[in-house]
Amino acid sequence: MPSRHFLACCLPLLSLAPAAVHAQSAPSNLTMYGFVDVGVFKLGPGAATQLGTIQRSYFGLRGTEPLGRGWAATFHLMSRFDVGDGRLEASGATPFFQGESTVGLASPYGGLRLGRALTPMWQYDWKYDSWGNFSRLASVAWYVFHPSYRTDPNHNGPAGEYSRLNNGVFYDSPVFGGVHFHLSAGVDKNTAPDANGNVDRQRPLAASVNYDAGPWSAMLTAERNSVADSTWFAGLSYAFSAVRLMASYSQTRLSAASQAFLGDSGSRRSAATLGANWSLGAVTLKLSGARDFQGYGTAGQTDYVTAGLDYALSKRTTLYGAVSYRDSRHAASATGFGAGMSHSF
Repeated sequence: MPSRHFLACCLPLLSLAPAAVHAQSAPSNLTMYGFVDVGVFKLGPGAATQLGTIQRSYFGLRGTEPLGRGWAATFHLMSRFDVGDGRLEASGATPFFQGESTVGLASPYGGLRLGRALTPMWQYDWKYDSWGNFSRLASVAWYVFHPSYRTDPNHNGPAGEYSRLNNGVFYDSPVFGGVHFHLSAGVDKNTAPDANGNVDRQRPLAASVNYDAGPWSAMLTAERNSVADSTWFAGLSYAFSAVRLMASYSQTRLSAASQAFLGDSGSRRSAATLGANWSLGAVTLKLSGARDFQGYGTAGQTDYVTAGLDYALSKRTTLYGAVSYRDSRHAASATGFGAGMSHSF
């Protein structure tokens, strides 16, 4: 069903949802939320100047229904799109609910979800990047977090899905003194070749241990995919006064099949990042740097430096601008720049 027809069917139902909830006197809740972003940007020499989404634009629905004794049924649906042309964001096979489509149970023992969602690594790594792994122009995480690693590589469009797992099981633990952990596993093991002739060798698995308390945040996570690639990531941040500092390191091991498919010169990939955000009232200054020790393809060691600022017009509306610079040992350097506006609801 085309996206516009889907929305045309859903919106009348959403308008009736509050009345239905009230009529049944049920304490269920339904939340619609979103983020709309558009800007003008240029990613480097030879690249076209574009008008479109610099950060990710999305809308979603989430809901819960209490079942008693601390248990609740949950669901979460999220779609991503480009404001410039209104199309779904191209990612993997570009499903309508690209961001998440899960249903599950929440309890005093944690939450269990089934469907499509971010794995534990991608669900929390944004905390260790100045732009929250959210800007195609300025986020160094966009380019170097878990370099060359694809969470769900087969049966997922021309290059695979980099951050979300289809047909998965996801567990989120309660928080114990700031410590929480997360698990995910793929259920399917596709033995039929995809469009690129690839088949699954194993079921995907991922886990993370996180700490968030006071000014500190830390994360250690590892993941493997269906074609025997593996990656691990460590992140650390500390906030004091108006300044927040961040650092990360990640390492990837590629199977021979993935290395050949992606065109990387080696099977080992690694990267490190540093970042700082400084809040000055309505203005937030951002600075980050990264090193991709091997680089994509044959580019060799590649360094990134980005800088920018956000200006909050309100709690939900922000103007921003940023510049980026990339320098590779065996490839041409590139400077990017852009400015835009975002609104959350």
